[in-house]
Amino acid sequence: MKKIIFLLLISIGNILAQEQTCGSQLRLKKFLKSNPEFLYKRNSLENNSIDFENIKNSNITIPVVVHVVYNNQIENISDNQIFSQIDVLNKDFTRTNSDANNTPLSFLPIVSDMQINFCLAQQNPDGNPTNGIVRKQTNLQSFPLYGDEIHYDTSGGSTAWDTKKYLNIWVCNIDTGILGWAQFPAGGNPATDGVVIDYEKFGTTGTVSPPYDLGRTTTHEVGHWLNLWHIWGDNTCGDDFVNDTPEQEEANYGCKIHPHPSCNNNGDMFMNFMDYTNDACMNSFTQGQKNRVWSAITNYRYELLNSQACNSPINLSSDAGIISILEPNNTNLVCADAIYAKVILKNYGNNVLNTVTIKYNINSSSEQTYYWNGYLNPGNTDTIILPVLSSIGNNHILNVRTTLPNGSLDINPSNNQKSKIFSSLNGKSINIKIRTDNYGNENSWTLTNIDNNYIVDSMNILSNNTTYSLDFCLDYGCYMFVINDSYGDGFCCNYGNGYYKILEKISNNYYAHVNQFLFTDTTYFCIGTTEINNSSENLKIYPNPSQGKIYLNHQKFPNNRIILAEIFNALGQVVFSKEINNNIIDLSKLKDGIYYIKLNFDSNNITKKIILNKSE
Repeated sequence: MKKIIFLLLISIGNILAQEQTCGSQLRLKKFLKSNPEFLYKRNSLENNSIDFENIKNSNITIPVVVHVVYNNQIENISDNQIFSQIDVLNKDFTRTNSDANNTPLSFLPIVSDMQINFCLAQQNPDGNPTNGIVRKQTNLQSFPLYGDEIHYDTSGGSTAWDTKKYLNIWVCNIDTGILGWAQFPAGGNPATDGVVIDYEKFGTTGTVSPPYDLGRTTTHEVGHWLNLWHIWGDNTCGDDFVNDTPEQEEANYGCKIHPHPSCNNNGDMFMNFMDYTNDACMNSFTQGQKNRVWSAITNYRYELLNSQACNSPINLSSDAGIISILEPNNTNLVCADAIYAKVILKNYGNNVLNTVTIKYNINSSSEQTYYWNGYLNPGNTDTIILPVLSSIGNNHILNVRTTLPNGSLDINPSNNQKSKIFSSLNGKSINIKIRTDNYGNENSWTLTNIDNNYIVDSMNILSNNTTYSLDFCLDYGCYMFVINDSYGDGFCCNYGNGYYKILEKISNNYYAHVNQFLFTDTTYFCIGTTEINNSSENLKIYPNPSQGKIYLNHQKFPNNRIILAEIFNALGQVVFSKEINNNIIDLSKLKDGIYYIKLNFDSNNITKKIILNKSE
């Protein structure tokens, strides 16, 4: 578009406030009317426009601080919602957004990567570590377009960080009708410089809702913060000071179909981020808009170019490391699928160590993260048991390393990492806990591998009112746990609080939790990733619970072959046995309750729990 004198546009009179979804131009107009001395700065900025086409070789990264100002917990948006918005900004301003290919062919020659990235600040203005998120609860129900309360702690908002070195974004409940606003360069008080977004229009998850659920409200407002005008110039066939954007009559809403001509153009660029279309219909900036943005950065927001806020703070006294790995070791052989690493952390620095991030993994698996916090004086150590890891096989290497002591860079990374080679048993770690009642001497139990028919362990004549906790490293396969009571009153009645539990240690998933039986009780369970276990997982039984008739579906069932189906009750007794070949079993003659079905075909054995409830 042809550039016209900025001063003439200050008297804009036909902004359609009743349809306005962005308050940036309205706030700018109000501010310049009350502060005419800023007109000179705005005109100076306009007259120093620079053509950056084919000049920039590298991107800039702008540090962001997000102020979440909330009245209730719904408005207190999650970290993940904030992360999603930063991700959108990074993609939209580098033209790596997944919908960039929706730009019409006629506009492809002019669309552009803005060469701008964004990060949540890693250090605050004092140089201390931060996650770039400030949370403030307020007693205000909402924030108006023409008020500045959101920008100050003392008025119920959150005070900005240095607006020359950070992009401050406030997320809050904005009065009805406004999605957000931004402050143009030299277009307001430095203390209010930044972007304000309604909490229901920020990011791509959490509190957002269509059609403003893809983070484009923030992209649009950051465009204003970098001196971009609405593409229609906030006037009928107005001027946005960009040469390559087509002149258009007015704002576009919803989703248009290209071409949508106005003002004698060949089609509005309604997919531009600076129009008013729905989030899903925006996808591009132009080269002319890029030139205008970089002109604003170079002439006004130049301190962003040297901001260090995206870098972790350097504390010359921060030094932490791992002295040794105590466990696992080859003296006490562990189970491969429940490995708990025990390490010794040392503070090598000169200051008290309060936090450190520990990264660890086994073999080539993905690194896990453990955040340690405490109070460790210089030279002192702490022994840490890291959260559980799992693996398969027998031979392993464990790697453990520290990073970010007290949230800053480590001045001596040479002592950060330790590794250890160790061996393990193949299988999963299972815990069986038994609590006897007043007559534990009547109890006995057996754990059997039902695939190979051998006894894993057993115990006869237990002690009264005693808790037994037994760990087993069980190889992949299916097992049967049977507990008996010689008198027939098991865990029952008024004889104490007996029970037994079987659980997988690494996941804490229960295979059984029984606190009452009479003569005997049986639990079948399968573990591991062998063909037997996968067969069990691939077996579909429906409906379950059932009113009597059940249907079986399994991808490995042989065609026209006999399958032996056995049904066991909770006492381990066979109550049904039949050869089937149509994958349908009628159990309507059995009583309601919990049963186990065991299917035998070829060399496969599959055991599954089923529930009968004919009363439904």
